[in-house]
Amino acid sequence: MAYTAGTGFRYWKSLGGNMAAPTPVQIRIANSTTLRIGDMVRVNTAGFLVASGASNPIAGVLVGFVNKSGINPFSLGFPTASGATLTGDDTLATASDNQTATDDYIYGEVIVDPAGDILWLNDASADLAQTNLFQFFDLDSNSRQADQATVSDSAGQVQLIAWDPEGSSVFGDNVKTADASKGAFRIARNQYGNLVDSATAKVAA
Repeated sequence: MAYTAGTGFRYWKSLGGNMAAPTPVQIRIANSTTLRIGDMVRVNTAGFLVASGASNPIAGVLVGFVNKSGINPFSLGFPTASGATLTGDDTLATASDNQTATDDYIYGEVIVDPAGDILWLNDASADLAQTNLFQFFDLDSNSRQADQATVSDSAGQVQLIAWDPEGSSVFGDNVKTADASKGAFRIARNQYGNLVDSATAKVAA
């Protein structure tokens, strides 16, 4: 699959040592909603999937789409009357009746992480630094990048655990070229009733 852009959150690894990403949960997407694989997403008050947006609690990361029969909309076997508009290999817009349709409707496949155990690779909105380790960030309005301008010692949607983990910003002998804007983040503000920050500083001198 070719990604439309370099933004988005990609599974890197689990802090608990799991060797594979967890099985995603299927959640029906809200009406007239555009999502891209790699978006941080949440469940709205109506019970449907939307982009997380800036500052909101996060349900997880979108890793795929399926219809009611479990068919990937981007596969060759997907029916023409799909109830969705596809862009590239990873972006989908639902129909205006996706919430109530009985035949053609779309689920998002979401990896949820109540424990905050999973690290997600992301190319942030601007360069990060060693001093940003374990600090918190909100997302941009598209829910696809950590917004470097929102850095906080106390609270944010995601937390930086590793800086440029695949490049050589920190370790000079890494195979890949240094990229100071990349990091591995965990979800810090989620929809599961735990890991909700209290605005108390968690990074201090």
